[in-house]
Amino acid sequence: MILSIIDKLNQWVEPIHTWIDANHSNPLMWIGFILLGLAVFFLTYGALNRNE
Repeated sequence: MILSIIDKLNQWVEPIHTWIDANHSNPLMWIGFILLGLAVFFLTYGALNRNE
């Protein structure tokens, strides 16, 4: 059961991994990843500190 879930996740991630390998030198991709990470951080931080 668990191995089938891991296999399915690997199938879903493989095209993303291939795309990142093909575009690893694209600075816009990395800027987008950084902005996405910052957005997730600030949304999570804001949700956890809502009562203050």
